Amino acid sequence: MRLSEDRVAVIAREVTNTLLDEELVDLEIEEDRFIFIIENAILKDLRIEDEIDEEATEWIKKNRRHVEENSTEWEVEMDRVKEELAVSKGYVIR
Repeated sequence: MRLSEDRVAVIAREVTNTLLDEELVDLEIEEDRFIFIIENAILKDLRIEDEIDEEATEWIKKNRRHVEENSTEWEVEMDRVKEELAVSKGYVIR
């Protein structure tokens, strides 16, 4: 995962504080519960990205054996395969 769970917790708190400070949400639940929900959403998103990365790597190793890992061709192929996997999972890669 690109971010540690501790870092995700900090980000979730910052997101919550920003949303509340700018009055973009009106909480009907406890703030800690809202932070927990945001944190879990971020973690879920990161896990999906990790899953897509792993699946893309496996696909390239199986189907494009001639492509050298970490080469420019590898990176181009990774981007292409990750995009296809993301679309198939209904996930948007930014």
